[in-house]
Amino acid sequence: MADPLVRETQKLYGLPLAEFTAARNSRAKALKKDDPELAAAVGALPKPSVSAGALNALVNEDPSEVRALVQSGKRLHAAQEAAVTGKKGADLNEAIAEHRTALDRVQRDLRRRKLSGPTLDKATQTLRVASLDPELWPLLERGLLHEDLAASGFGLDPSLVPNRPAAKQSKQKQAAPKVDRKAEERRRQVREALREAEAALKEAEQRARAAHRELERAQAAVERARKRAEDA
Repeated sequence: MADPLVRETQKLYGLPLAEFTAARNSRAKALKKDDPELAAAVGALPKPSVSAGALNALVNEDPSEVRALVQSGKRLHAAQEAAVTGKKGADLNEAIAEHRTALDRVQRDLRRRKLSGPTLDKATQTLRVASLDPELWPLLERGLLHEDLAASGFGLDPSLVPNRPAAKQSKQKQAAPKVDRKAEERRRQVREALREAEAALKEAEQRARAAHRELERAQAAVERARKRAEDA
């Protein structure tokens, strides 16, 4: 994506969703005379989903927490790679905990935007996926997301898991069984740690949603009591 298009996209994706389509069409029309290619690219920009729009707006208003989440995702990615390959690196459990904490902080900011439950769930899922995918880091960090993202697996990058040797490979080319068993055990441990972390995160998210609903009920009760006091 060329820099001019990135800048145009950031501006448009930073707008309220209700204003996006008209602003995009107007900008594409304005660019058509001087830069037809850029105008066509801008005109083809898809309207962000509600949850992606909320994330983009959050980045435009205060990018610090999202940047911290991306950095924690990078460290978790590196820790996964080290664990799978057997190299020395950051502790995987610490990296998972750090990423979970960073994700919780961004969720807290999202809840302040008073999104619906399903939209908050989609935004959280998109955050989790984008913060662990190297190709999506720039889009998340710059507020350039346009669609909801779904996770595959438990956040383990498939590219980090070595391929099994092909059936037709010679015995000489295949790794020794002992090495294979060690590598498989490391991969199993990584997957198990990630599975446990995802389960803990899901439970924490459910508790947070329940607390948020309880807070809304309490606020409504206070408002009703205040109104009765004023009427009296």
